[in-house]
Amino acid sequence: MKKISNLDKIKAASILEKQIEFSLKVPLNNLESHPIRLVQASKSLIGLNLDKPNQKLINFNSIYLENFNGTQYDVSSNFDDNLNPVVSIHNLEHAFLKKDKELVLKLFYELKLVSSEIHILEYLIEISLKQTGDSFLLIWSLYRSFLFLSNKDSNAFISLAADIILSDSFEDAIISEKNIDRNIDICEIINYELSFYSIDLYAHLLEAYNSDLIRLSKIRDLINSFINKKFKNYKSNQFNVNDDVSFPDFLRIGRKNLLQFIDDRNIENINTDLILFLDSIRAMFRFLDNQNHKVICFHFENILENSNV
Repeated sequence: MKKISNLDKIKAASILEKQIEFSLKVPLNNLESHPIRLVQASKSLIGLNLDKPNQKLINFNSIYLENFNGTQYDVSSNFDDNLNPVVSIHNLEHAFLKKDKELVLKLFYELKLVSSEIHILEYLIEISLKQTGDSFLLIWSLYRSFLFLSNKDSNAFISLAADIILSDSFEDAIISEKNIDRNIDICEIINYELSFYSIDLYAHLLEAYNSDLIRLSKIRDLINSFINKKFKNYKSNQFNVNDDVSFPDFLRIGRKNLLQFIDDRNIENINTDLILFLDSIRAMFRFLDNQNHKVICFHFENILENSNV
């Protein structure tokens, strides 16, 4: 594969758009390895320094996407323009609960005639927050990737979005505050013992919680309920805030130093888990107060030492 070089931000944006468009057409085989997560994570990291787009991330994406050449979603629609006069976005959730993919796709098509793609995607975020959390990570990546595209066409994400939600399972109904022993503040989760997966999930819940969303009030309620179910039994971490960190430049420079961490590695020593992990660290640095940044560094060191990233 010919490596991409001499990138400016316009060329980098064009390449990333093509990588996203390609990823949206890749059929979902499992929730962990779909390329939309990698491309979105790389895009966010590249965005830390648009004056010098990170070529190593662009090239890694290109290599990784070569593994998905072959069958792709057909983004054309077989539905006619006869609009159901009583279609509601809430019908979509009922179709997912019934696991009726044909109905899901039909409702998607009807809804896009009367609602914006962004509104539909935000509702999918809500639905994903009623599931185990696996679908949320992909739906959130899909949402943020779709926002980046200059030529937005909802047909590009409908099949993938449907399969993401249908591949996850719904959990018990939202818990009410009166049934919670103690409400967990989203910012305090950084003080818990966190694995690679829980850091990944937490960082993007934090990102969604602090994003400018049309349906933000409802999504925040669902995130609060979700974290009170998922993180209620987590133990406090044992970090000593008086200890020195192994990567002091993270504290001094902040999240931009993640790009230097990438550049200091050979491309052969970069993998998808590392990029997803660095993107999680980026999100936590951005949305948590400075007083928490040292704890983020301790989590960073702990995962590097104990996980295959």
